[in-house]
Amino acid sequence: MIKTKSSVTASKPTAKPKAAPAKAKPEASPKKKPARGKKKPASKPKPPVAPAPDPKAEPAPLAAPEAKPAEASKGGASPKLTVRDVPRVIAMLRQCGGIKTVAAERLNVGRTTLYAFLNEHPEIQEADSEIADELLDVAEGQVVIALRSGDMQTVRWYLELKGKDRGFVRRVETTGKNGGPVETAQKLDLANMSDEELEILLRAAEKRESTAGGK
Repeated sequence: MIKTKSSVTASKPTAKPKAAPAKAKPEASPKKKPARGKKKPASKPKPPVAPAPDPKAEPAPLAAPEAKPAEASKGGASPKLTVRDVPRVIAMLRQCGGIKTVAAERLNVGRTTLYAFLNEHPEIQEADSEIADELLDVAEGQVVIALRSGDMQTVRWYLELKGKDRGFVRRVETTGKNGGPVETAQKLDLANMSDEELEILLRAAEKRESTAGGK
């Protein structure tokens, strides 16, 4: 037998491709530090953006106009006073010192309406007279205080009013020009004058009128 040698050639390992060398990263430039003492400018805030109106949204209903307050009535037509207003009218007269115009304004009625209401109710008239008497008492009290404090003007005034029977009367003298007697012009009695005297007076009057008109 013939022996054959089988030659086995070992396959050489395939060489791996070499990796490409990594590119060098560029060196980062050093960050500049902010200079001390200088502040960074504050960024301006952005204005808020209003949301777009929804076209489907229904418009808001308009507010109803406010009713104007009723003005105070002027004059005596309205409002009218009734029997229930008698205590209120008396209290207002007392508060206003019996002055009808002021009381009517505060009662919101006309002055004529208030006078007519007083004439219709005797109890209001009686209360009005009592208010007047009370005010007189107050005034007399002030006079007494002034007299006791020595107010000479009030003393003279009081003596002239209350002391006439004791001789405290103010004497007034009336004199004419430069302290002379008072001259009084006598009225002419035309009934006792003759026609000649009347004609003379008429001519004198016409002359005075013409002289006055010429000036």
